[in-house]
Amino acid sequence: MRLQSAINRPYKTLAELADLVGGSVVGDATTTISGVAGIREAKQGEVTFVANPKYAGEIANTDASAVIVGHDVAAHRIPDGMPALLVEDAYLTFVDVLEVFAVRKRRSHIGVHPSAVVGDGVSIGDGVSIQAHAVIGDRVTIGDGAVVGPLVFIGDDARVGCGCLLYPNVTVREEVTVGDRVIVHSGAVIGSDGFGFAKVSDSHRKIPQIGTVIVEDDVEIGANVTVDRATMTDGATVIGRGTKIDNLVQVAHNVRIGENCLIVSLVGLGGSTELEHNVTLAGQAGTAGHLRIGANTTIAAKAGVTKDVPPNVFYSGFPATDHATDLKQQASGRRVPDLIHEVRALQRRVEELERDGEPRARSDT
Repeated sequence: MRLQSAINRPYKTLAELADLVGGSVVGDATTTISGVAGIREAKQGEVTFVANPKYAGEIANTDASAVIVGHDVAAHRIPDGMPALLVEDAYLTFVDVLEVFAVRKRRSHIGVHPSAVVGDGVSIGDGVSIQAHAVIGDRVTIGDGAVVGPLVFIGDDARVGCGCLLYPNVTVREEVTVGDRVIVHSGAVIGSDGFGFAKVSDSHRKIPQIGTVIVEDDVEIGANVTVDRATMTDGATVIGRGTKIDNLVQVAHNVRIGENCLIVSLVGLGGSTELEHNVTLAGQAGTAGHLRIGANTTIAAKAGVTKDVPPNVFYSGFPATDHATDLKQQASGRRVPDLIHEVRALQRRVEELERDGEPRARSDT
């Protein structure tokens, strides 16, 4: 109960933070902390961190009330009078402390706001926050501790797992499954119709998209991401456990993304693309449909993938190929203007030689 009350208060003592993150305090354990900031931006009342010993000297100049450090930084001597939280991994602990304060900011209230619309047969877990003007369809399940932000829409028969955070204006369409501890940022649409049309004479007939989307545990989906539902009833577009998707990404119907993938902004995944585990797609990369990208592969920014990619490689360029090969092709391409100039000079020289040789050829006959 003591730690729970510490989380809910707008401030925490350094001792309470040490209990929460598993560290030890050097200096005044009663120092109160109300926020988190970088070492140069921090003000009184905030805690900062130093993860690299070469930046230990900046501790003396920060306005923070306390600093999170590892043993390697502490060995460089913490300035007198500066309270410190001594931990094994300063950076990860800083993330943990950020999460403590983020939880307080996200959960403005527990329960269903009076302006929210909740359908029939809805199952709402313990500690759920459903905020203003959210719309919850029939037979929806929302797990313990989930936060459903203002103006969120959750369609009929959808499931949102425990500890999820749906920011304002998120859409989770009907029959979509969202796992536990999933974060979805504003404007994202999960379960939109796939782009499927049949050519009929001079028009395009819509192909019904009646499959679903499955978002597994610990996924984060950025702002204005669109994830299309599968086409067939028994099909699913799948985003694997631990995958993180940046803003403005398009995931087409029947795509299957493996676990712990990183997909950076403005990526487009064509229909039925399959990403194995631990794939990274850098910004503005794109894939054609119905292809497979192997595990532990990285696709560079702006690359265009037009065929299957093996595991454990780094591809770049268009069409995407092995990065070393692409670099050679780029280097060759940069030489083209010079080569054109050389060829034209050779053409002029040949023409001059031919002109100079014509009189002699006539005098010999």
